[in-house]
Amino acid sequence: MSDPARAEFPVELRPALKRAEPAALARFFDVHYERVLAYVRRLVGVQGEAEDLTQEIFLHVLKGLAAYDPTRDPRPWLFALATNKLRDHWRARAAHGGARTPSLEADELIGALPGVGPAPGAELDQREQATHVRAAIDALPEGLRATLLLRLDEGLSFEEIARILERNEVAVRKRYSRALAALREALGALYDPAGGGA
Repeated sequence: MSDPARAEFPVELRPALKRAEPAALARFFDVHYERVLAYVRRLVGVQGEAEDLTQEIFLHVLKGLAAYDPTRDPRPWLFALATNKLRDHWRARAAHGGARTPSLEADELIGALPGVGPAPGAELDQREQATHVRAAIDALPEGLRATLLLRLDEGLSFEEIARILERNEVAVRKRYSRALAALREALGALYDPAGGGA
């Protein structure tokens, strides 16, 4: 049985999406809404704010369907729209003197990071590690954090991430490597179970 959170938008519905047909739009929303919400929430840190931004992103999708190329997977296009909406949001907050309060609901990233894993049979240690991982990812600069989340959570290629973040692929690969190196350093012994961590 496949994981609904990892469902893909059917290729045969892409032309119907471009034409904004209701059935295609409903399927697109079903496949992508929770994923976009999770991405936005991990970057803004406030559930209500993330929900509002995600709704705005999907309204922008409706208005921008003319720009969608139905020969391509819509996911990179969608995450590019989401990333641009986040940039606009942060610029507006900065202009009004607001500080961004990053957070991460990413217990699942513990297993996704190379070498990071919960201590066998210790639920408390697992929660403690999740807290450390969240804090380490929250401390990453926005560009590194976005690169890491798009790669680990969405499984996007470096080429797709480069288009989303408007960088070249080499720069994105470097950002990803720097993000992992920063996490290794921040997590210290937690990252290397042989190093005596929890």
